[in-house]
Amino acid sequence: VSDMQAAIGVSQLDKIDHFIERRNANFDGLTRRIKDAGLEEFVHLPQATPGSQPSWFGYHMTLRGGCGLSRTEIVSALEDCGVGTRLLFGGNLLRQPAFAGREMVVSGILKNTDKVMHDGFWIGVWPGITEEMLDYMVMALGQVLRKGTK
Repeated sequence: VSDMQAAIGVSQLDKIDHFIERRNANFDGLTRRIKDAGLEEFVHLPQATPGSQPSWFGYHMTLRGGCGLSRTEIVSALEDCGVGTRLLFGGNLLRQPAFAGREMVVSGILKNTDKVMHDGFWIGVWPGITEEMLDYMVMALGQVLRKGTK
């Protein structure tokens, strides 16, 4: 990093506690709203590992199936509604080209890892998200997920 980038990074450290607090509040707000909207039938919700205190990067959901839409259709529709999404970064790393032809020991068939890779996506928990934005995100998510069941 350059000196300028380092200076900006150091100045952000003064705000880190607030950022973590807001991200966690947004994560909790999304969880509550998604449950209240009855959307758990469509998506697996993220949970912290017992005993951990994460600073959430985003809100990762994995489709359960049954909504009649693919992940691609869902994230495209959410993006059309102005709800930003991202895909899982690497997915099942054993499926990445760097691992092709490499000797390794794999325990099991990794079906859950593949499920998350193919059917998972993120929505944001950026510290600047407001309560109204959270409401809108979940409203849009509900409309999209339920659209496929009609």
